[in-house]
Amino acid sequence: MQTATETSEAGKIALPPPYTLHRTDQADVLRHAAQLAPSEGAGTLVVHQSPGLLAFAVVLEPEQPLSQAQMAFLLGMVAVADALAAHGPPERSVRLNWPDELRFDKARIGGGRFQVAPGTGPDDVADWMVFAVELIADRDQLQEPGRFPDSTSLAEEVFDPAEDIISTFASYLMLYFDRWAHDGIEAVTNRYLMRIDPPLLRGVRRIEGDRLVEITPSGGGTRSAPLLEALGSTSWRDAKGPKL
Repeated sequence: MQTATETSEAGKIALPPPYTLHRTDQADVLRHAAQLAPSEGAGTLVVHQSPGLLAFAVVLEPEQPLSQAQMAFLLGMVAVADALAAHGPPERSVRLNWPDELRFDKARIGGGRFQVAPGTGPDDVADWMVFAVELIADRDQLQEPGRFPDSTSLAEEVFDPAEDIISTFASYLMLYFDRWAHDGIEAVTNRYLMRIDPPLLRGVRRIEGDRLVEITPSGGGTRSAPLLEALGSTSWRDAKGPKL
């Protein structure tokens, strides 16, 4: 196990307190972080790096009932989207496909996952939650990447090193939890709404409870499935990770 101070001094991943870094060979960082959560607690940051995949997950310990605390998933998505925007080519955009897919310049680059301690009901305070990110690090195994135009990778788009992305994500995550505490969840969800594809006029989309609502020109609207049910519905990943 490496602490934040140790990794910073080694010039690898600089993490602010209270994060504790755990590197793992297990590609499923969501599962690994969930295994660590009961004993290691909040701030545990699990990182996996291997050919084709960059994945990281953070353990959270909420104070609100799950009906409110689940919004931490959207907060995590904003944090990783903003981290990617900070470390990628500035002329290209990072966009979100509700609720969990990350796209870069209109191509899939990864997505977010979420797990809550088993047995937690909507009115219960979860013992722990895990937010995880999986990103396509490279597509070097593809002989003809151009045949797969719906996906891209960090390497192809010349992103900054993975360590910088993770460090910036960790900082943004702390910042947005602070904004949630002091300014309300709308301060964060409004940033999420701004990144959803396709872009729409302000106010056309909004978050109501745990659902995405889009107002139609006729004055009606469409409502998504509840957040925890909608996770995975974009089919951005399969059993091996993000789809190429």
